[in-house]
Amino acid sequence: MSDPYGYQPYPAAVATPTVPTERPKTLTYAVIGMWIGGLLNIVATILLFTMDTTEMKTLMVREMEKQPTYDPSVLDAREMADIFIPILQIGGAVLGLVALGLWIWMAVMNGKGRNWARIVATILGALSLAGSLSSVGNIAGNAALGGATMPMSAGNVVLSVLDPLLVIAILVLLWLRPSSAYFSAVGAARQRERSGYYAG
Repeated sequence: MSDPYGYQPYPAAVATPTVPTERPKTLTYAVIGMWIGGLLNIVATILLFTMDTTEMKTLMVREMEKQPTYDPSVLDAREMADIFIPILQIGGAVLGLVALGLWIWMAVMNGKGRNWARIVATILGALSLAGSLSSVGNIAGNAALGGATMPMSAGNVVLSVLDPLLVIAILVLLWLRPSSAYFSAVGAARQRERSGYYAG
């Protein structure tokens, strides 16, 4: 019924869609795993600078001297090893910082239920696993053929085992049904918000 004074009634309030507020434990554990991955990355970077490089230098010198084109009058193997190892450490530190940033970024965005972050984390995890398998394969192949392998400290050996196991656990947790339902619910709520149906 129209108002005799010309005022229009207020429109009915739009029902607020249900927005997921509680993260499932599967996703929480995956996010915790990502923070642990970042911590392990810091440990690996520290080990890179604290390891004994004597054996590594000896190995590098031996391999360079085996090359048929090696000429000590032109290039001294020990001097090259002294130059190369600090470069290797600095490069490893830079890559470590990049990896740490990715771990933190993925932990934060997956924790917020962003499905694109889950996809990115899956791709990064697959690449990490491929790299780990490739490294193990190269080491095993060189050892079987009597070739040289870079020395690894006990800490590096432990990390090389823990890292792929952690990545596998994180990926499984990200794609379990409760996690998938949460990602879908968050995505649907954000879509409604963008469409103007959610007043949040």
